[in-house]
Parts: sequence; C-alpha cells; structure tokens
Amino acid sequence: MVQISGNRLRSLREGQSLTQLYLATAVGVTTETISRWERQESPTLKEENAIKLADVLAVALQDLLDLAEEVQEVESSSVVSAGFFKNKKTIVIALAALFCGAIALVFMNFGGGQVASFSAKRIVPEHSAPGHVFPVLIEVELATTDTISLLLKEELPLGCSVLHSVPQATTVDHGFVKWVARDVSGLKRFSYLASCTSVAKNNELLFFQGSLLVRQARRQEVSIAGRSRLILSDFHWADSDKNNVIDDEELLAVYDDFDLVKGLNIDVEEVESIWMGSGYTWNTKELAFEIIP
Repeated sequence: MVQISGNRLRSLREGQSLTQLYLATAVGVTTETISRWERQESPTLKEENAIKLADVLAVALQDLLDLAEEVQEVESSSVVSAGFFKNKKTIVIALAALFCGAIALVFMNFGGGQVASFSAKRIVPEHSAPGHVFPVLIEVELATTDTISLLLKEELPLGCSVLHSVPQATTVDHGFVKWVARDVSGLKRFSYLASCTSVAKNNELLFFQGSLLVRQARRQEVSIAGRSRLILSDFHWADSDKNNVIDDEELLAVYDDFDLVKGLNIDVEEVESIWMGSGYTWNTKELAFEIIP
C-alpha cells in the first residue's frame, strides 16, 4: 500500500486535460474512487493502482507520493521555523525534486512532438449468422515517430458480446470493450471475436461505434472510421457475396484482413472446409454451418 497526494494527482490530471472517467477507465476503478483519491478521503491505495496512475499520467510514481504534498506546503509557507534551518539539506533536495517535477509537467503539456495525424479504422464483416462467432479488427495508425498513450473504446450493438480480444482488452463490460495502451507508434492492431444473439430477427441491422483518444502534446479524440454496421443473416461472415460458397478471393480476404492477428483464434479451419466443399447451409436449430461436399 502507498499513500499519494490528492492535490498532486488532481493537478497532474487537470494539467493534461484528462477527465476522472479517463483515469478510472485506465486504472480499472470507478470515477468515485478517483474523486476520493483527489479529495484525500482515500489517500492510501494498492501499489499496483498507484503504478497504473503514474503510467497513465506519464510521471514517476514518486511524483504522486505524499512527498510532493509536503514540498508544496514548504514552498507556500510564509513562516519559517527554526527547525527549517536545521535541515537545509533535506529542504534543498525536496525543492529540487519539486522543480524537476514542475519541469517534467511543463514538458508533458507543451513539449515533445505533435501528432501529425492519427486514425482508427474498423474492419468488420458485412453480415454474420445469428449466434455465430465473427471477427472485428480495428487498425490504429499514428503518423509520428514518437511513442504515445491511447485509449480505444468500442461499443457493441445490443445483444452482442465479446468472446476474446487481442491484445487482451483492459475492460469488457456491458457491451463495451476498451484498450489502454502506452508507448504506441506507427500501426497497431486491436481485434476481438464477437457473437450476436441467436434470437435476433433475421436481416436485423446492427451498428457499432467507437472512439480513439490519444495524448501527447495535447488531448485529441476521433471516431473510429470504416464499416459500422453488420446484418444478421443466414450466411457465413466470410461469404461476402452471400451465394453459399466461399471462393478463392473470399478465402484470401480472410487471410489478408484477419489472419495477421496472431492469437485471435479465428476458426480458419471452418472457412477452409467450406472453401474446399461445394457450398454450405446454415442450421438454425444447431446454430452451425453444414458443409456440402
């Protein structure tokens, strides 16, 4: 357990234009917990949570501890006691730490490179059979040589659930899947396997929506582009033209779009089996595809 400075936490958060909700999502706690930490109502917390806070704020853990609070009190005090002069070395060290922390904060807010451009694109099949598992890929591209932190949030349609994610999502709860990533640059892929309720009506249209939040010189947020809808129908998600056959181009599209994501565990064997056969049908009772030899 460690004891942090609530004033220091609030100052760092506000200085970087971050919300309590952002910190809560990144650390894995509630916004009320963040609020209590800042109000000093619960200043003692698990060391792992304190480390997560420091990581998200891009500061050393030491900068969140009570030492920072004590230094601020020494600096703002207008009355100097006799004991102050008896411990000059400690005070000099403390003031030096405060000065370094202030310089670091200024650099985080105004220094460093600016993200020239960034984007997030969703790749999702046009359709999927009700109750069948399908993949979703989100490609995040950062046109910068610097490494930054990001928060990627995806909201699934009602009745859909996440079964697996790569990299493992920070949060999967109530139709949301969220990732918090540090030291990211260039192209980064986030993916998950999902399934939508088997009791949904056939040809029902489902909508996905999400956002990408990055923080470097300043806070910036964009919506996830790409396909945002999926139709529930009795066709395999890889059968893009809905003719009950997976042809060569459709098989290659699966490899190009999703097989690059290691660990996603797409049922490629099922796709290849349908491709090698002469067709398939959807068994609504068994919620499975039957391959025609």
